[in-house]
Amino acid sequence: MFKRIFIFSASLRIWHWINFLTIMVLFFTGLYIGTPYFTTSSGYEATYAYDKNITMGFIRFLHFSAGYVLLFSFLFRIFIAFFRKGDRLFIPKFWTIEYWEGIKETLKEYLLIGSRKPMIRNPLARTAYFFVYLMIFFMIATGFGMYGLSDPDGFWASVFGWVVWSLGGEFEAHYWHHIVAWLIILFFIVHVYFVSREDFVHKNGEVSSMFNGSKFFKKDPVDLKDIK
Repeated sequence: MFKRIFIFSASLRIWHWINFLTIMVLFFTGLYIGTPYFTTSSGYEATYAYDKNITMGFIRFLHFSAGYVLLFSFLFRIFIAFFRKGDRLFIPKFWTIEYWEGIKETLKEYLLIGSRKPMIRNPLARTAYFFVYLMIFFMIATGFGMYGLSDPDGFWASVFGWVVWSLGGEFEAHYWHHIVAWLIILFFIVHVYFVSREDFVHKNGEVSSMFNGSKFFKKDPVDLKDIK
């Protein structure tokens, strides 16, 4: 008999899917901005691309617009974490023995040499999400830092301009912006695999939880106190 436990708020679930769509738009428009292309197996010659509104100006508009969405969604994500414990599961408890024991159990399970106790979110996943949030912040800081270079005395230059120069300049900022974008996409691929694996192995509704907010357990998870 499975016990249903409500974990993820509607706010978090909405943020999750907005974040996913925004990052996809940013990634593919970013690839285009970094390496413009007009002619592909299903593309257009440059002249006709202009008629189809597939121009660098349009792609940059999409990229910058998605950047603003990412910024506000990130702020919203931090905001909702203050109100529900279930929305704070991205914070690893490095300072506890339970965290390191959970890391050990999770690694053994992934290596097929052991199993772990039921958990709402294992500490390895929490750690991964924590670093993904840091990468998203890095992308926001470098993105708006470079965006502000067109107006050195403007708002974005004053807020994030220091990030660009601390990395060594615009070229280096572009380079690391590109590298971290690929790291986020790599996380996305690994994330889909492990979420699907979790659902298949433990039958706990891991995938559907990001639609209905609930997961299912035969026994109370050891980290139940983290949401109640």
